[in-house]
Amino acid sequence: MYNTATKLMLNPKLRFALLSLTLVFFAAACNKPAGPAPAAATQPVQNPNAPVPPRLLRGVHAAFPKDLWSKPGTVVVAAVVGADGKVGATKIVSSPHPELNQLAIDAVKQWQFDPARQAGKPIATTVTVNVNFQLPADGKTAPAQKPPK
Repeated sequence: MYNTATKLMLNPKLRFALLSLTLVFFAAACNKPAGPAPAAATQPVQNPNAPVPPRLLRGVHAAFPKDLWSKPGTVVVAAVVGADGKVGATKIVSSPHPELNQLAIDAVKQWQFDPARQAGKPIATTVTVNVNFQLPADGKTAPAQKPPK
């Protein structure tokens, strides 16, 4: 006489192998990720009210007179860009030579910006500008400077 119960009892190694394989598949199914993450979770959420910095529209080069060529360097200027995009108050943050300060301020005050915006409305903000005074390459004419982008 041959029945299923007798067959499983006769082969304990087979029974153990089937039970082990079932447990492995069950564990793998429980640890499986749910699928690809939603697109919103992988992209940073942008705050619509976050301020947008000002953008330079027109810059003016700082004059670098020949009598100051012995004092090259970078003047760092903090400037308030108004809601109209015009430069208002300025302040020297650092300077290699005091003689260069007014030249840097005179140039920056002529700059024009697309103003900073918050929630789509123009706002006043402060920017920091590096005004470079460098020796001319040819030694004859004042160097051309490019305003920052």
